[in-house]
Amino acid sequence: MPVAAVPLPRDFAEIQVGDTARLVKTIAPKDVEEFSSLSGDSNPLHLDPEFARRTSFQKPVVQGMLVASYVSSLIGTQLPGPGALWTRQSFRWPAPVFAGDTIEVTLRVTHKSTGTGTLTFEVIAMNQDGRKVLEGEGTVMLLEQRRRPGSRPFSGRVALVTGASRGIGAAIAVALGQAGARVAVNYRTRGDAAAVVVGAVQECGGSAIAVCADVADPDAVADAVDKVRAAFGAPVDVLVNNASIAFVPRPFVETGWSEAQHLIDVQVRGAWQCCRAVIPGMLEQKFGRIVNIGSTMAHHVPPAQWTVAVLAKAALKALTRSLAVEFGPHGILVNMVSPGMTETESIATVPERLRKVHAMQTPLRRLGTPEDIAQAVLFLCSDGAQYVTGADVPVCGGISM
Repeated sequence: MPVAAVPLPRDFAEIQVGDTARLVKTIAPKDVEEFSSLSGDSNPLHLDPEFARRTSFQKPVVQGMLVASYVSSLIGTQLPGPGALWTRQSFRWPAPVFAGDTIEVTLRVTHKSTGTGTLTFEVIAMNQDGRKVLEGEGTVMLLEQRRRPGSRPFSGRVALVTGASRGIGAAIAVALGQAGARVAVNYRTRGDAAAVVVGAVQECGGSAIAVCADVADPDAVADAVDKVRAAFGAPVDVLVNNASIAFVPRPFVETGWSEAQHLIDVQVRGAWQCCRAVIPGMLEQKFGRIVNIGSTMAHHVPPAQWTVAVLAKAALKALTRSLAVEFGPHGILVNMVSPGMTETESIATVPERLRKVHAMQTPLRRLGTPEDIAQAVLFLCSDGAQYVTGADVPVCGGISM
């Protein structure tokens, strides 16, 4: 015999106060006998016509709980459906039900609690003569099934990587492209370098375009995101906030707020603007991955004269955690990758001797590479990290353990 399909649980969000469900049932003598056998209720009032004839009812009375079981049937199959569980019920039976009667049971939602996932119902059952044979109310909980989020191959994703014309951003763009994502390589002034990154993605069989935008400019960001969607025919669902500017360490008393503001505008305000631009599209799909590039300088004792850089990265970490909390329920994961000292142009001002000392202090005895950072980002954007959000992953060879 073919196996009947199991009905799917109803979406709790779709159920509204006033929703109703009905069931019509003609009760046969066999139903009474089977319920008596199942429940152990051998009361002769239900089973013995001779006994019943000596009462005011004159004929066997259907068990009240048999009638109530049809309410349970409605709850478990129609409203709310599979996964529903009674938590409280209160019924009255104003009139008897007899074998051969046809009853209509009606449920109506009178209250819905989103916080507890419960529904309160009004219950009425009428017989064929229009007489009420059951009334009451109860509360039902709709249990959620444990489900693992569905996988989404990189080939179906659109990634925007800011500050991707060089260094860590370029390595991330290439890694995402190699994994199958369609990549938008963002740049502000170095269009030639961005074109090289686009070429590198295409050489490995990926799809990429270059998009020019100052991430601190909300209009430019919005325009860039629109261009990406038009080019790839889908909204951005992977965002990597990597954009930064050159920074020269300086004593605090010699540093004006304008210098700090400039770096914060690019790293924090830029990430803010990019998130605001792409999150609506992610909400449409109920899927998104955002990775912000931080720094281990915000993890431990910061180096002297790097106040501005540490301030910006600490603020970016706070943004990461806040967005993770707000958008996690919508399928959007927000994480941070914090590199240690990495071989890029950003450490050009760090003396060679200091680089070597730092490398020797690292358990892995080397500095990081852009590719090291890119692989961590790739993991956080993959299905392997479906239960990771609000994390700050230090990719620093162990120096920040």
